[in-house]
Amino acid sequence: MKFKTPTTIVATFRQISLIRRDIRLVMWSLVVLLLPFYVFDSGVPQPADWIALTLLPMLLKTWNGRMPGAMLRPLKSLLVFMAYVLVVNLVWSLVAFTFSINAKEGFLMAPTYYIFNGLMFFTFLLMFQKYGEFLLWLTVRLVLAAVFLQVLMSALARGIDGRSSVMFNNPNQLGYYALVSACLILFGQKRFKISTVLVTAGLAACSYLALISASKAALASICALGVVLLISKVRTIVLAGIVFSALIFTSNPFSRAIDNAHSRIENDQSYGFFEERGYDRIAAFPEYWPLGAGEGYYNRFKEISAIGSHELHSSVATLFFCYGLAGVTLFGMFMWGTMRGAELRTVIIVGAAFAYGMTHQGLRFRLLWLLLAMVVSLRELDTRERLARLAKRLVPGRPGRAA
Repeated sequence: MKFKTPTTIVATFRQISLIRRDIRLVMWSLVVLLLPFYVFDSGVPQPADWIALTLLPMLLKTWNGRMPGAMLRPLKSLLVFMAYVLVVNLVWSLVAFTFSINAKEGFLMAPTYYIFNGLMFFTFLLMFQKYGEFLLWLTVRLVLAAVFLQVLMSALARGIDGRSSVMFNNPNQLGYYALVSACLILFGQKRFKISTVLVTAGLAACSYLALISASKAALASICALGVVLLISKVRTIVLAGIVFSALIFTSNPFSRAIDNAHSRIENDQSYGFFEERGYDRIAAFPEYWPLGAGEGYYNRFKEISAIGSHELHSSVATLFFCYGLAGVTLFGMFMWGTMRGAELRTVIIVGAAFAYGMTHQGLRFRLLWLLLAMVVSLRELDTRERLARLAKRLVPGRPGRAA
């Protein structure tokens, strides 16, 4: 039966109540709700990750091994990119004769991030094949619930130098979570008829989380999402304008968060952009441009670049320096397969999520891969509906059928 988007609160709760009948939907709900809860150190699986790892075999058990071409193509491209990542890092491990999972001493940790995120991407696509539009509708609602929960918990969370991380391990993670959540909410606004009030509240909550994180990249990217609002419904523009004006120009936690973020930006005494993010390392080693330097063993650069033995603080720089033009090309093929045929609104939303990657390493962030899988699934949904409309017009005896 085709899923029909609920238009009332009662119908919404009725749909959500159906989740308890299916353990896979229960587990997926826990994955999305628990993504912002970091219990262990960064770099190791968190509670949501363990649940996702348990969910995947359950989905594979009932999968028929088939997948629509529009979904399969980006998945294949991603597998090729992941294979290249694995090969590059294994080769560099042999060349440097170091086999450590410590990123400063070896190359073995980096491939695990891409493999795990690839599995998250695959899990979403399998869930979509099984549950269709209902999964997308549910995921957006869960993201909204998780964002509101983080806002409530922010009052109890610890802060570092005026920056909050809530349940994450550092403020930048919170900022990126707020940004990608805002992207997902904007996807849901158009497709799943989320009310203007709820969308505005969700975007305000995401903006607040970005503000208390004081992440400059997240704040700038969320501001860029304002372009999407400008091409939205008039009532969305009006209500968002009223709400944000009230939050900015009155005394409340939102306006105080703006003041704190502004103070941090003004007092920033860091290096220049290129040195602080490690772009100078790229210029210093042109010999790595074709195939990459591998992602790890950063101690070899500790006396050479401004960031010393740390990783590059940029998704874009990491891709180019660690995997070279070959790796960038393979990742670009994956992104082309993901975004091919996307409308301008989708390009702006995903572009804002990737803009964060100019100044931070965001490729490891689980929610980003969920966003990309959402793009692929929404496109497949549009394709199915377009074919269904075409088939309906071609039914014999109906007006508009083919001659």
